[in-house]
Amino acid sequence: MRFEKWQACGNDFILVHSSELPGELAPERVRALCDRRFGVGADGILVVGRPTGPRWPLAIHNADGSVAESCGNGARCVVRHILDRRELSECELDTTGGIVHGRRDPDGIAIELTAPRVLGPLAVDGSTAWRVDVGNPHIVVFADEVAAIDLTALARAARAAGGDANVEAAHVRSATEVEARVDERGVGETLACGTGACATVAAALSRGLITDGPASVSLPGGTLTVRPGAERYVLAGPAERVYEGVVG
Repeated sequence: MRFEKWQACGNDFILVHSSELPGELAPERVRALCDRRFGVGADGILVVGRPTGPRWPLAIHNADGSVAESCGNGARCVVRHILDRRELSECELDTTGGIVHGRRDPDGIAIELTAPRVLGPLAVDGSTAWRVDVGNPHIVVFADEVAAIDLTALARAARAAGGDANVEAAHVRSATEVEARVDERGVGETLACGTGACATVAAALSRGLITDGPASVSLPGGTLTVRPGAERYVLAGPAERVYEGVVG
């Protein structure tokens, strides 16, 4: 199987075209490929299908073999892969979580997606959290200092209260800056999460903690830019190919 390894702020993926797969990508095969000691190593696998016009189907597999509806950083990696190979300025991805528009941007590679829906407050370990739908489910918990948080324990408590979701521990630094750590479903803590950045900004906006202009979201692996809008959000940042290879 020929593949490419990609990363976006340290959120890393195995990118493969469906034509390279001998059949369905079984969960055990996903787990083996994503294993960081015995496989290629990745937060997930991105399977790009055959395009229809300017739109490419995209299937997203988490490292534990489960299937994700959306992945902001993964989508941005696929967008750059397509734009570079096809010498295009923009394209579309068809994901379970919705249609994603991608393009080159002054802040790197950008995707435009339907604005997140803030679904309301949730009690998590004595704190108020916020459930947010970004095509995939998120639970955002605001804190004074995210570095000191036991993110695994927080994610466990958040999922017990609000169901299976990606969990963000976030701190608002200023009206335009947010810091976050993310525990992704089926992966664990990642260095970055694109939809998590959008969910964090949406939750902060709903509480009046930030302005409605562009926001910088600082994650352990780097910084993403989120430009919120009433109908659409733009997520932008770096997306880079690390290497290509063949695995048996």
